[in-house]
Amino acid sequence: MPLLGLVGGVAVMAFLLFGQGALGVHPPYGEGGTLTQVAPRYLPRVGRTLLGGVLAAAMVGWNAVNVGLGGASLATVSGLPGPAGALLLAVAVLAVSYASPTVGNRIAVITTLAALALVAICVARLRPSTPPVTMALGGLGTAADVAAIAGYVSVFALRAPDFSRGLSSRRDLTWCVLLLVAPAALVIAAGAGVWLRTGSTDVVTVLATTDGVAAYGNLFVTAAVFAPALTTTYSGALALRAVWPELPTSAGMLAIAVPGTALAVARFDLLLLSWLSVLAATLPPLIIPMATEAWRRRRGKPPRQIPVWTWFPAGVLATALTATGFAVAAVTGLAVATLATGVHAWCGGREA
Repeated sequence: MPLLGLVGGVAVMAFLLFGQGALGVHPPYGEGGTLTQVAPRYLPRVGRTLLGGVLAAAMVGWNAVNVGLGGASLATVSGLPGPAGALLLAVAVLAVSYASPTVGNRIAVITTLAALALVAICVARLRPSTPPVTMALGGLGTAADVAAIAGYVSVFALRAPDFSRGLSSRRDLTWCVLLLVAPAALVIAAGAGVWLRTGSTDVVTVLATTDGVAAYGNLFVTAAVFAPALTTTYSGALALRAVWPELPTSAGMLAIAVPGTALAVARFDLLLLSWLSVLAATLPPLIIPMATEAWRRRRGKPPRQIPVWTWFPAGVLATALTATGFAVAAVTGLAVATLATGVHAWCGGREA
């Protein structure tokens, strides 16, 4: 892949994470709350409902991607049918979702180490004969790379206050952003290298047929997807609360896990690149007006509500352009949201 695409994608990733994550930092820099807690201070009721619905749908999709990939790996290792592996993993994820946050955090640390070990194994065993990153400009392909990387982080960036809540300073937030984007850049380059070596994006099949790692490689995949699958039930339940405030958290987790498992059984994870393109188009436009309004408030300006027209039409337009195969659809959505935010700032708006 072009170096420009990787660097540009990582830069957009960092911008989205920092701009939205600042909302979770302790006052006076941020709001000190989760996205569900912060949204009423920024968005009108209709905006919060739209946001909650889109985020909940996105959490179902990410749950399906992670459980589908991990379930296929578990089935490969155990000899079970593919659907059985997905069902077993989905039950385990849901069970841990109901455990205490301490248990979830410890499992997240262990499974993250498994993910890093998996990358190290792939780099050691599947090194390509040519470098995975090139200095060529890449044309529209570079824009597509940037969009895919932005799509990868778009859901997490939007709900970043769920995880930055409680941070005490911008320095803490900067470290968190760096600890996400730096490993992500290395993993993306490693994945490009594996594709150059094998010509396949199906990591389960690649590991199952690679000498020296076939016996245990997919165990690392199963462990590696556990933590991200766990975050989908947590944030998905929070998103549903914005649509249905009376919904218990336990029921919200189940509402995310059940359709996610159904899609996982159908191997939704094999559609990952298409899924990333849709996410890159749909969600990031909201971050532009939210980050802008947060910046205004930190400078002592009177708080204003963010109207739906500053971000929702941009997301719809970008999604429609993505469906037509337009390479820079995601960037177009961000540009339209930036323009609409500028118009809102120029014309003024209703105080929150």
